[in-house]
Amino acid sequence: MKHLSIELSETAVRFSVVENGMTKSYNYTFTDKKDYRYKEQLDEFLVDSGLKNEEFDEQTISWSSKRTTLIPANIFGESKPESIFKLCYGDQIPSNHIDYNRIPEHGMVNIYEIPLWVKSFFVIRYPRSIIQHEGSHLLRGIFAENAFKLKTTLVVYDHHVLLSIVKENKLEFYSVFDFNENEDIIYHTLFTLQQKGLNKESGTLQICPGVGSSEEKINELHTKFSAFADLKSSTILVNSDLIIKSQQLCV
Repeated sequence: MKHLSIELSETAVRFSVVENGMTKSYNYTFTDKKDYRYKEQLDEFLVDSGLKNEEFDEQTISWSSKRTTLIPANIFGESKPESIFKLCYGDQIPSNHIDYNRIPEHGMVNIYEIPLWVKSFFVIRYPRSIIQHEGSHLLRGIFAENAFKLKTTLVVYDHHVLLSIVKENKLEFYSVFDFNENEDIIYHTLFTLQQKGLNKESGTLQICPGVGSSEEKINELHTKFSAFADLKSSTILVNSDLIIKSQQLCV
């Protein structure tokens, strides 16, 4: 089985070919962020990397955006995704940029923003591809493992981070926030754990590099988290493959 896993944001993309337990990744950072130029850059990259002519049994795409909200499935059934999204983020996003993923195994729906160029590009080139928000993949991946003990997950980009906290097989927290320095991430994370009464509990804190993120920044974040007394009984690690592995759960 040959699986193509694509991690995509407004700033970068990573194509990962997963076959026989081995993963080979190809990374590209966008230089021009106009909709039509995204498509041109992706086409050029697929040719240059040699991926354009490869065949795959499965293709999955993880789209990262800052505007994402989780709601219970029963509330979703009583409303429209556009109405819920605009209640959270206002009217500045066109309705055709709003999509959602059902996560039925956990009774949740993820409503999020995704620009039209993403679907128009990938559906044409990979008609059988499954496109979902990164948060949807992330939660499946977290709950597919042991989610009874406290687990805090950070997916870190250069200027935003997705933070989720699970315990006893329940989602305790899920949100995306902007940051300037690593200290902002540490503050938000420790403050949230404190507000939840979880800051003294042992568990796991995993830092997942978002596509295009700085390796130096990720390593520095790991070092700084490891120095906090509140986390001395926790396992702190960098997990670079979580999103790739999580994508394989939705095919």
